[in-house]
Amino acid sequence: MKKINFYLLLGVLAFASCSDDDDATTPPDGNPDGTTSNVVLNEVRYQGTDLVEIFNRGTEEIDLSDYWLCLGPGTYERIGTITPQSGSIVLPAEGYLVLPYDLPDTEGGIGLYSSDEFTNADALVDFVQYGAGGSARENVAVQAGIWTAGEFVPTVTNADNSIIFDGDGNGAGNWAETTTVTFGEENVLTMPNNEVRSIVINEVNYGEDKKIELWNNGTVPVDLGPYWLCLGPGQYLQIQNATTDKETSELAPGEFLVIDWNELGDSEGLGLYSTNSFTNPDAIIDFVQWGASGSARENVAVDAGIWTSGDFVESVRLPSYSIAYDGEGDAASDWSEAVNPTFGMGNATPVNSTTFRVTIKNTVNYLNVHVFNTPVGAGSPGPLGINGAQYQVSFQAVPGTKFTPVTMMGNSNDWFLAPTDLEGIDLFPGGVALNNVDIADQLSLYDLGTEADGDPSTFPSAGTNVGPADSNTSVRLVPGRGTGDIYVTAVLNYTNGDGNSAGTFTLTITAINAPDSGMATSQDNGFVVTPGMVVLHAQPEPLFTIGEADRGVGLERIAEDGMPDMLYNWFTETGSQGTPLRLSSSLTPFSPALIYAFNTDSDPWFTQGDTAKASSGLEEIAEDGDRMVAYNYLKDLGIPVALPAEDGPIGPGGTFTFTIQIPEGQDYKLGFGTMFVKSNDWFISTNNIGKKLFNDNGSPFSGVAESARTYLYDAGTEDDQPVGFGGDQVMNQSGPNTGAADADTSIRRVSALDDVQFGKGVINSGPGVTWFGDPRGGYNLIEVDIQPQ
Repeated sequence: MKKINFYLLLGVLAFASCSDDDDATTPPDGNPDGTTSNVVLNEVRYQGTDLVEIFNRGTEEIDLSDYWLCLGPGTYERIGTITPQSGSIVLPAEGYLVLPYDLPDTEGGIGLYSSDEFTNADALVDFVQYGAGGSARENVAVQAGIWTAGEFVPTVTNADNSIIFDGDGNGAGNWAETTTVTFGEENVLTMPNNEVRSIVINEVNYGEDKKIELWNNGTVPVDLGPYWLCLGPGQYLQIQNATTDKETSELAPGEFLVIDWNELGDSEGLGLYSTNSFTNPDAIIDFVQWGASGSARENVAVDAGIWTSGDFVESVRLPSYSIAYDGEGDAASDWSEAVNPTFGMGNATPVNSTTFRVTIKNTVNYLNVHVFNTPVGAGSPGPLGINGAQYQVSFQAVPGTKFTPVTMMGNSNDWFLAPTDLEGIDLFPGGVALNNVDIADQLSLYDLGTEADGDPSTFPSAGTNVGPADSNTSVRLVPGRGTGDIYVTAVLNYTNGDGNSAGTFTLTITAINAPDSGMATSQDNGFVVTPGMVVLHAQPEPLFTIGEADRGVGLERIAEDGMPDMLYNWFTETGSQGTPLRLSSSLTPFSPALIYAFNTDSDPWFTQGDTAKASSGLEEIAEDGDRMVAYNYLKDLGIPVALPAEDGPIGPGGTFTFTIQIPEGQDYKLGFGTMFVKSNDWFISTNNIGKKLFNDNGSPFSGVAESARTYLYDAGTEDDQPVGFGGDQVMNQSGPNTGAADADTSIRRVSALDDVQFGKGVINSGPGVTWFGDPRGGYNLIEVDIQPQ
């Protein structure tokens, strides 16, 4: 208990609570009596039995008969007409006068006046205001210099308490609530024990996580074990039997308790009870109702005065979202949707974010490979050792395809012919197929850098891989050798397709510079054409890079020994499900893409096996490459969504780059969407659980490994036509949304793709795998790189 003296000791100058003019009293005859007084309002109780105490802290007695107490117009009384509870109206120095006086219970401003001129600042001796600012005589007190506008002493917490003056100063800060009431005696300050027992429902996730957060917003610990949660008859849970995030049910002030309860549904009314008397309004402590009104315990909450009939919190947009309480009031308007729940923390706790840079790459590259090894008219593989001997190979291809033939100079150690332009030879320059065109002058002679040059004893006929290593291991042009037209002719002829599949090229390679049999074998004696390979591709440098070492995947076997089998097998290797590891299924651009992040258990954009949502934009992106409907749909769900820095579609080797900011600690996953353009309604996206953006320890994910979760989907909105050849496909159709409806409207993985562009036949990939690095093998179309910034 703290005791405070409110008068000055001997020898100390007293501070007045009013002006010097207020201290000079005028007796009834109008003449000053020359005495010095200093009277103040000293203690006030305005709830229960109302009392006002006046203290004379001056050195002389004072007659207060003609002083007045005033609350405002019409609410005033002359002290001489009031019968004191204690003390004398003629108040001695250091004396107390206690007067009964009717006061407002919650807010008011009481003035002590030396006359009945209540608007005259010179007549106002002292003033105190409580509960709120702006009482009737506040402006007079402000003008008198004894109060500050808007200030007030807080309302007492208990009707038995009073407010007391500290003896010094003129403001609300000089008054305090005390539990030790001392009318007629020296003031004693005993701070109230404001123990408040209060538990509220603070946050609820009723969609996926089924969690309830209780908050002790009182001032004392509370054991919640005996408390109950109730949704209605037969749906109740005592907290001591619940699964919670704490080992104890006792909740300290400011702490939270998170409870799991699977019975939460999309439209409920949740009550918190102190006992299991679920129909008793005295037992219900808190209540919230969402989704609709009229839940089983709504009437109990209404009777308890903690809810309004018919009031409810609107449903959340996604099942991962929660509803959160603002800390004040008992209405649905005190609750709002929380996109990023904060269970175990205050609802206003900031959620940190990580910025990610996401790159989506069109990795379509190797489209098919074909070996030529048996001369025309021969019964077994072999080289072209005489002029006029020929190899012939046929293959299908579509516009956009690059063409790289490769064959060894058989009378060398590791020299080979390949295109001069490392981009490859365009089979459709200007959109027109090469037909009856000799491309030999577009070839050059290269040294692979794997075997020392100029030793005829180690040419292919000596055996496989028998020569010494080259001291220069980089791939390079053989100087002074010109172009391939001095060694061969290489004529391409083209036959149109049937409208549902690609046309066919036939390459005829003819030897025109065979070695002179009368001369010693050397790399300067003609050109022996060996078995080789045709690679159809979409990106540059399919086999080698000038200035770099051989890649070690089989080109050495061609360049040194004229044996294409190893490189062919590398290209055609299959994964664990029997589908290609390196050959892309198709040559297709990707439509302008979008990415998004979600903290739901499954992707909110689409669900495999379901029909595309009418408003989701999935049909627009899958059929026509229009992403904006989907972008706005996802944005309206409140989740992070982003468009790339690049405009337009991307072809093989092209990238989309995105920047997206993702909240931490919310289990966000990445989703994306882009159209497989050479289709009617196919798109590439993740599986329905998305790509994790944070590791289990909370650190941000980085790398391309999550690309394994990318798949080719059929949206089920339009009937499928052959890849790249459908009249209703976006690059061929007359307008958007053109084409017959699909008989199967479910969204499903593309489990088989018939390659009519390059003649590889049907590629079966049950899961519809699209990442080129997937060990299962698949369609080899895409890579997604995630990097935190």
